Amino acid sequence: MSEPQRPSFCPQCGHQLKADDRFCPECGARVPDKVAPPTTILPPDQPAAAPPTTIIPPERPAAPPTTIIPPERPAAPPTTVIPPDRPAAAPPTPPVIPPAQSAGSPPDPFIPPPPSYGIPASSPPPYQIPASAERQAAPPNNKLIWFLIGGIGLLLLIFIGACVFIVISLSSFSFSDVTVTPTPVIVEPSTSGGGAVGSVIGGEIVFRDDFENPANSNLGTSEDNSARYAYEQGNYVIEVKEPELLVWAPIDGSYRNVVIEVSYSIPRNSPGGAAGLIFRYQDEDNFYLFSVSNDGYYALELLENNQWVTLIDWTQHEAINPENNRMRVELRGDEITLYVNDRRLEQTRDPTFTRGEVGLAVTSFNESGIIVRFDEITIRER
Repeated sequence: MSEPQRPSFCPQCGHQLKADDRFCPECGARVPDKVAPPTTILPPDQPAAAPPTTIIPPERPAAPPTTIIPPERPAAPPTTVIPPDRPAAAPPTPPVIPPAQSAGSPPDPFIPPPPSYGIPASSPPPYQIPASAERQAAPPNNKLIWFLIGGIGLLLLIFIGACVFIVISLSSFSFSDVTVTPTPVIVEPSTSGGGAVGSVIGGEIVFRDDFENPANSNLGTSEDNSARYAYEQGNYVIEVKEPELLVWAPIDGSYRNVVIEVSYSIPRNSPGGAAGLIFRYQDEDNFYLFSVSNDGYYALELLENNQWVTLIDWTQHEAINPENNRMRVELRGDEITLYVNDRRLEQTRDPTFTRGEVGLAVTSFNESGIIVRFDEITIRER
């Protein structure tokens, strides 16, 4: 390798230098005495760089899913569990069948058989042991036989007499001491498809209207911006057109101790509201209201002097159907009992009003447009 020499150019500004210049005539920078020539390190000869190596696993066929097959063994017979310390069950014992008998009662084994009157018996009678030769040779004791027969006959007569006496006694008791009360049959009077007053006998119907014939019904029809009252397809329809509004249709007649039943339906997906039954109606400011909502609740309220009084607050009950229900109110004095679909809901007492008219009612909640189709109303005397 050659020794280092003085640079030919200024390392500061690159101006060409002379061999004896110690300072650059251009920039005045000091020129180093000797500069080692740049060393170029050549790597050993090697082949051109190979492309990146991709490791490929040795080819092998895809292994099928492993199925573990248990070692073959003969199919085991079904296991029979035998309780310990118990002998094997014996085969079922066949039913015991008594020997065949001839018609009539078998002879008493303790009484000798009656004489055969010259007819030889082919085999000994059932339930009887054949007599020995000595007994066959001895003459029969006829007196003893007739004595026993007479005693048995007397006992039989006494038994028959006792049975007859018991039967007569029972018959006499059943006719003299037991009073049979016939169940009254309630026949509903025909109303020709509308409201009518029937005979009041034993809880008979005093009013019924199935709304099939509007000409025979005393419920009116009208429509305004608040509500609509109409007869449609055998129903009496009440539609409420405003939210939070109570409307009703009264029925003529004053009732006290009665049972009032109303069937109705509310179309599916109707807005929230309630079908109602008004009773003991005095005027538009005084009456009771029994309500059943289409979301499963019921309530009983009293309107007195245009002020609402809650007798039974809104209560949920599983018997209430969102579309079809049958409401019932039973009134006796100041006692009020509520039913839905023949399920008793609750009972309360209130003496404010004890008599009044009846009416069909509908209440809308937060939305308008609820429609109730009343199918029938029936009033029975209690």
